[in-house]
Amino acid sequence: FRRVLFRSDSEELKRRIENSFSAQSRAVTEQDYKALIYSMPNKYGSVKRVNIRRDDNSLKRNLNLYILCEDENGYLTTPNQTVKNNVKNWLLRNKMINDSIDIMDGKVVNYGITFSAVGSNERPKYDILADAISELKKEFAMTMDFGEQIVVSRVYDALKKVDGLLDVVSVTIDEKVGENYSDSSFSFKNNTSSDGRYINVPSNVVMELKFPNGDIKGTIL
Repeated sequence: FRRVLFRSDSEELKRRIENSFSAQSRAVTEQDYKALIYSMPNKYGSVKRVNIRRDDNSLKRNLNLYILCEDENGYLTTPNQTVKNNVKNWLLRNKMINDSIDIMDGKVVNYGITFSAVGSNERPKYDILADAISELKKEFAMTMDFGEQIVVSRVYDALKKVDGLLDVVSVTIDEKVGENYSDSSFSFKNNTSSDGRYINVPSNVVMELKFPNGDIKGTIL
């Protein structure tokens, strides 16, 4: 079954417009390249997320281009060779002559959220838990971008909106692995800030809350 997406179409459109705002007739900046790829006609393949970085180890103007697509169920997936070829040909018309581009698969890391909170005696704990999970689904519904941090305070802020939820005791965000999940490895522990407020994400990685119905779990005390 295709997952139900809570993301706002206007938010997604806004992200695309922001990425394409600086586009010129010739791709000069990293943002220009992103805009060009997002404007590629769907008949050549729809790229969901893109990131581009200068290769610091290259003596030339080499660019590393990372892309991810969506599968038929709306989940992030690596592009096939046809899409990669189409992206390369699409960029040839507008790229700087001296720029060489390596098109690479982006990486997807799946994660889950577990929380514990204190609920009021004035509402059934089951109802509080259901509302809490619903708020987190909405908060983390939009597809994240390459290198976008997971900000732990977003979990706390979302839970504060829940009627009858008095206090958040703990929040854990960790990797989901196994069948039906990405096989990309990632250490949440090593990439969590010293104060525990956010999780750093490499520029070639996109975090995905793939199965919110099962990967958001909580306990109301």
